[in-house]
Amino acid sequence: MTTKSFRRLAINEYGAVTVFAAVVLSSLLLFFAILIDYARIAVFHKLGESATRAGIRSALSAYDAFLYTHYGLFGRGGTDGEQLFKEVVEKNAAGSYSSIMEQSNGMKLVRMELEQATLNSSAFLGSHSVFKRQVLEEMKYKAPVDFTLDIVSKFVPIAGAMGEAAATIDLLEKLRQLYERREAHLTAALELQEKAAGAAAASGLDAAIPGRSAAQANSGHTALAVAAESAAYADLVARPAEDNQGSVEHSSEASAYEEKARAVAAEVRRLASELQARHEPLLQQSLRELEAANSLNEQMKGVLRAAEASARAGGYAEVERSRTMQEAGDVSSPHASEEIEKLRQSADAMLREQSWFAAYRQELGEQGSRLAAIHSAAGSFQSASLALLAAPGSSSAQLQLTDAAFHLRAVYLTYEDMYGKPGKVLESRRQSIEQGDLQARISEQKSRADNRWSQARNLLNGFGALPREEEHQRQFAQAKEQLEQNLRFNQAQEEAEDSAYIVQTGDAHTAAASAAMQSDSLFGGMADMLTRARDSVYTAEYAAARFPYFAPQQLSELFLGGEISELSHALSFQNQELEYVLYGLHDPVGNLAAAYGQLFAVRLAIRTMEGLIESRSLGHPLVVLTAALVYGLEKTMEDMLAFAERGAAPLSKYVSVELAYVDYMRLFLLANPVKESNRLARMIAVIEQNSGARLAEVPSGITGESRLSMKLWFVPGLTGLLGRLGILEGKVVGSRYEAVQTLGSSY
Repeated sequence: MTTKSFRRLAINEYGAVTVFAAVVLSSLLLFFAILIDYARIAVFHKLGESATRAGIRSALSAYDAFLYTHYGLFGRGGTDGEQLFKEVVEKNAAGSYSSIMEQSNGMKLVRMELEQATLNSSAFLGSHSVFKRQVLEEMKYKAPVDFTLDIVSKFVPIAGAMGEAAATIDLLEKLRQLYERREAHLTAALELQEKAAGAAAASGLDAAIPGRSAAQANSGHTALAVAAESAAYADLVARPAEDNQGSVEHSSEASAYEEKARAVAAEVRRLASELQARHEPLLQQSLRELEAANSLNEQMKGVLRAAEASARAGGYAEVERSRTMQEAGDVSSPHASEEIEKLRQSADAMLREQSWFAAYRQELGEQGSRLAAIHSAAGSFQSASLALLAAPGSSSAQLQLTDAAFHLRAVYLTYEDMYGKPGKVLESRRQSIEQGDLQARISEQKSRADNRWSQARNLLNGFGALPREEEHQRQFAQAKEQLEQNLRFNQAQEEAEDSAYIVQTGDAHTAAASAAMQSDSLFGGMADMLTRARDSVYTAEYAAARFPYFAPQQLSELFLGGEISELSHALSFQNQELEYVLYGLHDPVGNLAAAYGQLFAVRLAIRTMEGLIESRSLGHPLVVLTAALVYGLEKTMEDMLAFAERGAAPLSKYVSVELAYVDYMRLFLLANPVKESNRLARMIAVIEQNSGARLAEVPSGITGESRLSMKLWFVPGLTGLLGRLGILEGKVVGSRYEAVQTLGSSY
């Protein structure tokens, strides 16, 4: 075509319409082509997500059957997860779920191809948060009902009495310790007082001063003998000598009397001074002991005031308020709490009034004054003796000497009568300190309690005699290694061991106080369960439901003193998994000793509560307390034998139900303070021991990533431009569109 012809065509008005139509139609065609591919891309993403999600679900459907069957836990296992994920995604991408986009003639608008598929683990059962979540899911329906109906309802009837008993035992134990120290100081004060009186008896004054009989008064070198001979001496000096021989005898007799008078007076004065030097420090020391006793008495008052000001309700009140669960039984004595409360309120009978201490101080002062009177009378006697020797003919000097001798005799005999043996003042004071036969009654009951406690300790310490087999030691060593690995995996540090209750207390009274503390923890744990501590209850119930415990019937030979060699074979790790979770001791015997020690303590607390009611008629609070402890120890020993015979024992004589050994283990899981990471790590260690799997390597969640592609139908370049502008989620590679789908899920 020539230039002229083209110009003619271009300026022709009919050709303009044709060109305009071609431009518009081509633009529309390009727009709809891009729109169709964009719609296909949107469907591609939706189908790719569905295919990836199906692959994730399929991979999770292959779980570890052992973990689920035995422990209710879900973890990846069985078929290779990545292979399963890839196959499912590939089949879905190939068209299994693309039928909605198919035309009737079979054309597929979206035909995906799997380029790459990978599967990653995103969570592991060995993680405490993951493990705990699965445990809570497993137990969230079952645990509250089981625990509430099976256990707590049985404790409701005795909760009030147990609370009062715990408060009473705690108070009486605190007072008892102060009481015994106070009475020890008072006994020491009395002994020092008696020692001072004994110093008077041993001083020799009883020989230098005449006793109660006339023979004593007129014999030997005594003050009264000197006084009795003073008249003869005065006559002898006043009568003139008749001859030379008489003068010699006269002078000799006078000299003998003078020598005797000076010697007796000096001896009496010396003995009295030495006695006072020994006597006064003893009384001062006795007074210090008395003040120490008074200080302890004031401390006892403070303990009583503190007990009155603080109400010991806590878990006991919370459990008692749950009366809707009281179908299990009722306390046969409806006033049990009131009876024990009366005993606690009678604790002030252990105090001594300040007037008693004031009277004792005055008594010590009087004893010192009476000894001082002896010393003064001895000085007066010596002075009177010297005055007579200076004026032998003086009748007044003779009378003064006689009066001084009789006064010395009177004050000495008065002291001897009051403080010597038997000494009515000291005898009265001893009766006041010993309070009649109270100390004897307390000592008798304490002896019985110590005897029962010795038997109980021998019973519980029998665990230490059990032989440990090498295989059992190896099992526990392996569990410890798995525990430490799990703690390291969770970036936690294991405490040395949680506090296990093992009987180490030295006497029965301390054991009673420890048992009261165990009672506090027990009811506190139940109260937490009733109010707020959901997680701890679920975890505890899971352990009790899933882990075997040591059947107490296997201990019958140990408790009955029989052959224990066969028992050692039953101490394997698998026979005491629950005890291991509870106490965490890596020893074949340690966990059992801890479990039965704590069981003994709780039973002792309950039985001692009964003993307080049974012994309330004995009067003095300390006699009641010790008698209650004797009762508690005897009944607790019977309970331990009942566990060994049939695996259960009566909860209380006031509640007609029995609680099995495993029920107490469930309670202890709540009552024992423990770091949560430690207990979870122990549970994981047990599961690993039995399954052979390392839960830190068992996935409970996965993340799947699939890279899918499809062929673009129109203008890939323009579609790629849209991708560079950030409008598309994937990217264009050549003539294909690719996108990556990443999804995660867990059990």
